[in-house]
Amino acid sequence: MLWSATARLSANPSPLHLPVFNQSITVLGKSKPSRVCCSPSRAMETNDDTSKAKGLSFDDFLSKKPYSPPTWASHLKPIPSHVFSLAHLPTPIHKWNLPNLPQNTEVWLKRDDLSGMQLSGNKVRKLEFLLAEAVAQGADCIITIGGIQSNHCRATAVAAKYLNLDSYLILRTSKLLVDKDPGLTGNLLVERFMGAHIQLISKEEYAKIGSVALTNVLKEQLLKEGRRPYVIPVGGSNSLGTWGYIEAMREIEEQLQIRSNRVKFDDIVVACGRFYSTQIISLSMNDFSDLIIDNT
Repeated sequence: MLWSATARLSANPSPLHLPVFNQSITVLGKSKPSRVCCSPSRAMETNDDTSKAKGLSFDDFLSKKPYSPPTWASHLKPIPSHVFSLAHLPTPIHKWNLPNLPQNTEVWLKRDDLSGMQLSGNKVRKLEFLLAEAVAQGADCIITIGGIQSNHCRATAVAAKYLNLDSYLILRTSKLLVDKDPGLTGNLLVERFMGAHIQLISKEEYAKIGSVALTNVLKEQLLKEGRRPYVIPVGGSNSLGTWGYIEAMREIEEQLQIRSNRVKFDDIVVACGRFYSTQIISLSMNDFSDLIIDNT
C-alpha cells in the first residue's frame, strides 16, 4: 500500500490526527472604442508582436532575486526583500475574437494559464513571494490548506518540490470520503507525484475548527518533530501574496509600453474569490478608466 490512514480529526484538535495519504510517485460597450483586458499578468504577445515579448530565461528560473517594487507601489509596507522566479513570465495577452460584441469593443485575455502547466495558472504569482520568505526563514517544509481539488495546493506542492521543500496539504472533503484514500484524480495526482503529505478533513470539521487553527496545530506538531514549517494561508491570500498581483499590474504596464500601436485598455475584469487581493490593481490604473471585479 502506498498510503496509510490515521484517526480522524476530533473537534478539539490537540494533537492533530488527520487521515494521512502519502504517495511518492463582463464586457461593457461604450460610445468610444472600448478595450477590455480580462484576467491580469509581464509582456504583450499577439501575432504581430511575438518577437517583442520578454520571456524567462533558463538562468532566471528558480533564481532568488532582490525585489524592488514599481514606483506607484513603493509607499506600501512592508516591501518584500526577495522574490523567486517560479513562473514562466511574462504571460502573453491575446486578442479574443468573440462573436456579437458591441460595436467598437475589443476583448483581450491575459493568459496566466500559460504561467507553467504544473503551477496552476495565476496561483504561482503569490508563491514567488511566499516561498522566498519561507526559504529566508530557513523553512524545510510548507503547510497549506484548501479544498480537495485546490489549484493553490497543487501549485504549492509543485513549487515546494522545485525548492527541495516538503509539502503538507490539509484538504477539505466530504464526510463520507474523509477516511478513504483520496485517489489519483485531478490535482491529487500531481500532488502525490510531488510526494506531498496529504491530510483530509471533513467540510463540517473545517467549518468548526477553521483553517488557521488547523494549520497551526499541524505546525506545532511538525515543530515538535524537529521540522521548520512555514504556513501559507488558504489560497496564499495575505499581504505578502498580494505582491504577486502588484507585479501582474507592472507586467501589463510593460506589455502596453512595448506595443508598437500603443494599445490602451478601458477596463480590466478580474474573477476573484478574495477582493483585497485585487484592490491593489487600481493603484496603477493611469492607463485604465475602470476596474471591474467579478468577486465570485
